[in-house]
Amino acid sequence: MDLAYPIVCVYGQEEDVTLDPRLLRILLAVSREHSLSAAAVRLNMTQPSVSIAIAQLEDRIGRQLVVRDRKGAVLTPAGEILARHARALENVLATAALEVRHQHDALDGPLTIGGTTGALLAIVPKVTALLQGDGRQVDIALLDARDEDLPDLLRSRAADLVLSPAPARAGPQDIEQILLLREPFLLVAGPQLVLPEAGFTVRQAAQFPWILPLAQGATRSQLEAMFLSADTPLPASVVRCDLLATMKELVRHTRALALLPASVVEAEIAAGLLATAPLIGGPPPRRLVAQRLRHAEISPVAARFLQHAQTLQEL
Repeated sequence: MDLAYPIVCVYGQEEDVTLDPRLLRILLAVSREHSLSAAAVRLNMTQPSVSIAIAQLEDRIGRQLVVRDRKGAVLTPAGEILARHARALENVLATAALEVRHQHDALDGPLTIGGTTGALLAIVPKVTALLQGDGRQVDIALLDARDEDLPDLLRSRAADLVLSPAPARAGPQDIEQILLLREPFLLVAGPQLVLPEAGFTVRQAAQFPWILPLAQGATRSQLEAMFLSADTPLPASVVRCDLLATMKELVRHTRALALLPASVVEAEIAAGLLATAPLIGGPPPRRLVAQRLRHAEISPVAARFLQHAQTLQEL
């Protein structure tokens, strides 16, 4: 590969440094293997050749990138920065090669979408149907991830877009958030528990067992804020779980309550497997957003996905 990857490095004054992507690939292998000799095996090179490549890269950058000791090789902070860019470059080139092949086969994509389970469930099936209605074949991959891992999926170019509940605080400056839809939470119970037609207050509901999210994220924060706003302690009997299918089965087979997004439980409510009732003082609708790198160009199929996703509130 004879491409050049320009990186602007600032050490006292601005300087243009053009890096050989072959050297970045070797640094990335060292990062993954934590060893020069293991990286050499991975790349089918000799260990001295790997050492020379790292020395060339360090000389070009003007900073130490790898610390070697008896236990192996560890990247310095400057090395970690370059490895992060190398991972992104690796993903960009792999996606580019696949997109060219797909173009030849009249196939749109690849489109990789990361997101939390609930956000993917609420948005992707409906948007996929709209994309297929455009009359073109589409190659889509989904990555289920925690809220805190989503920015790195974008920065590493492992995902084109990510979907999630809107964060409680402002997100990173390099990431743009696009509001897609507002979706209500529904108080649900299984057939073992008869819900009153008038529903519960938050204080009344807190006397029952609950199924609540485990991961620290926007949804858990929103539900815990609901109890705090009602001046009510969290329920004493709680099962914490992030697997939506398991949460629904727990509700179905126990006397526990749960607050779940409407899109997650609408099929079970329609089938009579779960019941719902009002929750007085419940949380406002959750806001679902798409996130993308602010200054990065997205592919045509990613742009079409966003276009369709922004019509969901109208459906």
